[in-house]
Amino acid sequence: MNKSVSIIIPAYNEEKKLAPAAEMVLDRLSGNNISDFEIIIFNDASTDKTGEVADKLAEKYSQIKVVHNPQNMNLGYNITRGFRMAAKEYVGFVPGDNETAPESLDNIFGALGKADIIVPYIANYEVRSWGRRVLSKTYIKIINTAFGLKMRYYNGMCFFKTSMVKKVPVSTFGFAYMTEILVKMLKSGAPAFEVPMAVLVRERGATKAFRMKNIVSVFKTFLTLFWNVQILKKRIELA
Repeated sequence: MNKSVSIIIPAYNEEKKLAPAAEMVLDRLSGNNISDFEIIIFNDASTDKTGEVADKLAEKYSQIKVVHNPQNMNLGYNITRGFRMAAKEYVGFVPGDNETAPESLDNIFGALGKADIIVPYIANYEVRSWGRRVLSKTYIKIINTAFGLKMRYYNGMCFFKTSMVKKVPVSTFGFAYMTEILVKMLKSGAPAFEVPMAVLVRERGATKAFRMKNIVSVFKTFLTLFWNVQILKKRIELA
């Protein structure tokens, strides 16, 4: 099949990593024979030269467009806004930190067309800290149990049928934004195809997942999602 895909690359202070990340995406698109694509880079009010790097990439490649946020909006906002802007058949995101394994993109791009949702799952949990592994697996267990699902991961670089994901209302830009989208689509009948994703060792910084405000945000989103999807039985007309 002829694959058509929009790729969102969110970037905050990634002046050294954004260009390699974009070049890697372009390389894997070519390697998977995908010529109908667009890349939307979100410069999330970076304080370094990320914006300049993004603009140079757009000058070099006609398929790249850049959005400069006047203030920092965080990952969830950039990705969900990118979903609304997407013009191709499928849409997903790749982080601008250049810490995505090329084979992970091969798995995702190769699976486009097999289902309405392509869901990567972590295949090498051992590279993460013990605490983060426990937190992640506990979270997945809770979501699966609460919503009667059997997914292996909820926070990865998911790709969606664009016409469908645009119909999904999103109530949060916090850590649980992707969980909300996935659960709503899955419970509304959208089929999913899971692919393995290799996680690279973080070169800098610790995860923000343990911050209290993020834990509270996830909990609030979970309660609202459970009430709407499992109690009120709200479903989305995706067709």
